[in-house]
Amino acid sequence: MRRVVALVLALGLVAAACGSDDAGGDLPEELNVAYFAAWPTPNQLGQADGSLGDQIGVPVNWIPMNSGGEMAEAMEAGSVDIAYSQGLTPFANFVNSGADLRLVGIAVSYAEADNCVAQGSLGITRDNAAEVLAGKTVMTPIGNVTHFKMLSMMEFLGVDLDSLDIVPAEGGAATAAAFQAGTIDVGCAFGGSIVEMLNEGGELIMTGAEHESDIGIFTYDIVAIPAAFGEQYPQVVTDFLKVTDEFNQEWAADPAASNPTIAQAAGMEDVGDFLGGDVWFEFPSIEEQLSDTWLGGGVADNMKEQLETFLRLGEIDSVVDDFSQFVDTSYLEAAN
Repeated sequence: MRRVVALVLALGLVAAACGSDDAGGDLPEELNVAYFAAWPTPNQLGQADGSLGDQIGVPVNWIPMNSGGEMAEAMEAGSVDIAYSQGLTPFANFVNSGADLRLVGIAVSYAEADNCVAQGSLGITRDNAAEVLAGKTVMTPIGNVTHFKMLSMMEFLGVDLDSLDIVPAEGGAATAAAFQAGTIDVGCAFGGSIVEMLNEGGELIMTGAEHESDIGIFTYDIVAIPAAFGEQYPQVVTDFLKVTDEFNQEWAADPAASNPTIAQAAGMEDVGDFLGGDVWFEFPSIEEQLSDTWLGGGVADNMKEQLETFLRLGEIDSVVDDFSQFVDTSYLEAAN
């Protein structure tokens, strides 16, 4: 697989207003924020009533997208100013290929909300995975963290990657539908699609906790911007990060009161295990994001590790030496 990107953005995507050409302008006319539908996060409290934009001082257009690759393409095209909860892997793939983007924050950490589900009829276990999965059909998004986790897990379990029929997924809904129809043996996805496949009798091959403890894969999404937008409107980026942190704190103080509003903004009946029940999602504070674990070094190391895995497997041709050049802590530091 080479860098896989959508050839055409959705026709309905509204062109961004990246601000006035006025050198002295402090605010853009509007702020275009890419996000995932059915991926509930506390800052959607401010999406629902427009208060996030009010606090920043700029009207916000929330633009739903299907993948982190789409988000990166939209930022490159100038039609998105901030990508919220973009996967680390597509960001790394794009900057590795020359995209002028910056990672400015951590949106959410979620070990259990991104995984691969096997058909229950396979009787999959960790011990028999190499034998059972040989030659099977796997549907996964390409070039994102789900893809990286799938490849790493299969390698860890001794599955012959060359034997797999890997089918690119256009989205979680398509993967869940194919799983239900029985046209795929394994579906890899994030969010509610995992629940749908499990409800159809599917079985996890490995849990998210096992990915962390046994393989060393930590799953999280980031906040990314076009470098030029941050240079022109640093206060907008800082305020977005600060207000998002405030909504995270508001949610943590009383999830039950916040969750119905978040679910509505996310286009869901309820937030399920994402923000309730087992609580799949965790939201690092600004102080935590600035630590060595995250933007202080850990994230750059994770990007290099992921891309070197793709390089070793022949998925890409080269990897830059230092990913810290694509991490900008100045906005979080100002927000703090």
